[in-house]
Amino acid sequence: MDEVINLNVGGRIYTTSRSTLTRYPDSMLGAMFSGRIQSTRDLEGNYVIDGDGPLFRFVLNFLRRSVLTLPEDFKELDMLAAEADFYQIQEFIDAVTQAKEKVIAVKEEQKQQLAAIIEYEFLEVEFECAYGQWIIFSTSDVLQHIPAVKATFKDSHNFKNRLNRVEEYGLILPRDKPVNRVNLFREITTLGFTLHCTSSSGGDERSTDRWVFTREVKPPPPTSASGSSTTL
Repeated sequence: MDEVINLNVGGRIYTTSRSTLTRYPDSMLGAMFSGRIQSTRDLEGNYVIDGDGPLFRFVLNFLRRSVLTLPEDFKELDMLAAEADFYQIQEFIDAVTQAKEKVIAVKEEQKQQLAAIIEYEFLEVEFECAYGQWIIFSTSDVLQHIPAVKATFKDSHNFKNRLNRVEEYGLILPRDKPVNRVNLFREITTLGFTLHCTSSSGGDERSTDRWVFTREVKPPPPTSASGSSTTL
């Protein structure tokens, strides 16, 4: 009849059989419970193993089934690898190594999937027909690179003062100077934007016409050894 063994692993008590513990004879547990190395018992007669108590359940389950089964959200593979080395169960060491490689592969795949996601920047142009009013929504950096926009302001100081919160409220162009729509759209596309969609609301002289442009956001340039980056 197979002998029942009680273990005290890091303060946690486990019950198993001698045949389970000696399934892999060349392991530390195989040597310990075949009498090849000395063992120690606590006051209750449990065999003492100075290992990680909670993690030992994965070791014991592997001894029982020869399969490593881990929860989906398991985060302690490095610690489990250290326990595998401690118990010197080669098959268990190999299984943990494969599990770690699988996690690394999944993370790399997720990283590649994220890198493949294209991020876009938007620029919106509105024209309120009733008032002859042009409004442009974009970042201040983009607007400063559109000459047709800057040309509608009397001076650069006045232009820069209007660039606060333009992404939320838009840059309202002065009405006393006409906007060359062809030049405006040409300069927008020169910055890498393409026309994404158009719309018109109102349907009469009070309508508001809209043009939405998009461009792909480029990844940040590599940082030089000095810690600075160069923007083209």
